[in-house]
Amino acid sequence: MAVQTQSLNQLIKSNKLNYFQVAHQAGINRTTLWGWLKFEGDMTTDQRNKIFIAIKELNNGKRK
Repeated sequence: MAVQTQSLNQLIKSNKLNYFQVAHQAGINRTTLWGWLKFEGDMTTDQRNKIFIAIKELNNGKRK
């Protein structure tokens, strides 16, 4: 996946999504998402990809 210059937190906000939507789409609890985003630098590649894919899927759904 491409290197991200924008933080996931900023990406969620700039796409006008809420954390519950992203967490639900990613299949995780909202508090888990908040914990991951709080320490975004410590996230694994799998965690980052899971959130990034959820954001992408939600954006694709908005365009339909």
